[in-house]
Amino acid sequence: MSTQYLVSIPPPSNIYCTGELLHQVQMAKLFNDDKHFVDMKLKINPEVVLEAFRNLTASSPTRLTKEQLKLFVQTYFDSPGQEFEKWTPGDWGDHPQILQKISDQKLRLWATELHALWKSLGRKIKLDVQSHPELYSQIYVPKPLVVPGGRFREFYYWDSYWIIKGLLLSEMSETSKGMIENFLHLIQRFEFIPNGGRVYYERRSQPPFLVLMMESYISVTNDRFFLRQNIDLLDKEYDFWMKNRTVPVTVGGKTHLLNRYIVEAAGPRPESYSKDVDLAQTLTEGAREDLWMELKAGAESGWDFSSRWFIDSTGENSGTLKDTKTKHILPVDLNSVLCRNERILALFHSQLGNSHKAQYYEDALRRRIAAVRDVFWNKTQGIWFDYNLINNCSNTAFYASNLAPLWAECFTEQEPGETAEMVIRYLEDQQLLWYSHGIPTSLVASGQQWDYPNVWPPLQQIIIEGLAKSNSETGRRIAFQQAQKWIQSNWVLYEKYQAMFEKCDVSWDGKPGGGGEYDVQVGFGWTNGVALQLLDQYGGQLTSGVTGQTCFALLAVLPIGFLLFQF
Repeated sequence: MSTQYLVSIPPPSNIYCTGELLHQVQMAKLFNDDKHFVDMKLKINPEVVLEAFRNLTASSPTRLTKEQLKLFVQTYFDSPGQEFEKWTPGDWGDHPQILQKISDQKLRLWATELHALWKSLGRKIKLDVQSHPELYSQIYVPKPLVVPGGRFREFYYWDSYWIIKGLLLSEMSETSKGMIENFLHLIQRFEFIPNGGRVYYERRSQPPFLVLMMESYISVTNDRFFLRQNIDLLDKEYDFWMKNRTVPVTVGGKTHLLNRYIVEAAGPRPESYSKDVDLAQTLTEGAREDLWMELKAGAESGWDFSSRWFIDSTGENSGTLKDTKTKHILPVDLNSVLCRNERILALFHSQLGNSHKAQYYEDALRRRIAAVRDVFWNKTQGIWFDYNLINNCSNTAFYASNLAPLWAECFTEQEPGETAEMVIRYLEDQQLLWYSHGIPTSLVASGQQWDYPNVWPPLQQIIIEGLAKSNSETGRRIAFQQAQKWIQSNWVLYEKYQAMFEKCDVSWDGKPGGGGEYDVQVGFGWTNGVALQLLDQYGGQLTSGVTGQTCFALLAVLPIGFLLFQF
């Protein structure tokens, strides 16, 4: 099914999204990061700026020089960040109860500092953005929020799930509710939630975590009135994904409707404009446009970018960034997230007395579990794999996303713990439990940031949660092992740099992650949220250094071959 863009999406900005002004400024590479320009505020009406640019180009016999463009930008634009006003969360307090759960004094002090970081990441959008939206690339939302940090100075969709999980542990339920209200506001406006808080993100989304955010908030506050008020908007977002991001696939004689990422919006990504143009410069016009749409779909996945999406001319999952074909991959993790959506929405509607709607989601959940089994599950290897729509086969490479159905409980089994035990054997066979600082995103060193050697907080949390809530005692021990590794690695990095990073390096030479299109960012919203979750869950056992007790717990879950090799 092709993407069906909705009439509620406004036309793209001729300054921030498309047009000759954007093209010339970005290709002149005035700034180290293309995102800098498209986050700048206009000083005057955009039509006046565009007219001035037309006059300037008309008077120049050749393309404008870098100096001319720099002067033009200085004349008509202000630096990024003008859209925000100072704000301190009113529900931030000094001593959240989570601190009392943490036995290790160094980790407790660290958690205190993580808790304090919410204040530095808090943002409130000026009312001027609402009054004069034409002057900003920022999308206005009414409530204050917490951002990831660094170049990500606005809200991002899936990041906010782990941020909200952390905020709730920091006893900041009002801030959490406000962020959820902002996303509900966006659904009312656009009928879906954009990738992030900029107009250049208005034609793509990110993994649909709003229902999970609501579940987390309700579990802490029991605010059933808020749920009842907004259940229709949660349904609307689910409908968006089912109407605009699905494709039928037939495997083993059975046809299933599954979800994928697909974005049909022309041109390079404004925030990475020059990189997209340079990447596609040797292609035909049609191939360029196809690649740019595939790159946007990769950005919609949150995995921008990864060898997961690279399909070469033979249809195999190999190649380079230029071979990105995101829409031709059925992703295990996206369908797992939607599986959790269906389970939670069925429960919500049941609790609200909407029996017909609850049955609708229960039926959808049943179909989803069957589809995940038939399309993604590999019984021989004991794991789930993405599905390649070009070759109609599984991509049997390891990606951390392969474990998402365990986290989503999107499977059925004959014996309790059976599936988790198979997954554990897969992890052992792939030697993934041997890494000292977490499970890598992939085993492919492509140079892209969603590949080896990077380790990402949300993926670690998904793996740990899936193992921790399984019916396998070994799975629960491995969950603790991975939590200990992740907490200790991030604590050591924090001690060294006095900063939290968006990703880490599994090879560990005392530095954070890297690769991809931009330098590693600090802040960092979802890293802080995941750390607080693990400290909340295991705070009585986790240590800042490997003690005898911790060492014993780790040895208990390591493969025998590894132990023999070491000793």
